[in-house]
Amino acid sequence: MKKIISLGSLLVAAFSAPSFAADSATSSSGVDLSQLTNSIDFGSVLTGIMAVAASLVVLYAGIAGVRWILRTVKSA
Repeated sequence: MKKIISLGSLLVAAFSAPSFAADSATSSSGVDLSQLTNSIDFGSVLTGIMAVAASLVVLYAGIAGVRWILRTVKSA
């Protein structure tokens, strides 16, 4: 078990040092993603997400209604 822990800590140390060095180099220049984000119409994406969410709400409400009706019929 100690070998696994020491191997894990060695891997963490080996991969964390280069990531800190790379982070400082990229933070000064930054990445420009404006060409990618300008071509996306977020209005249609939001409409699609809301349509899926509304469908799920209707489905869950229908399931809850059917359960309530079945409980009412069984108890009568």
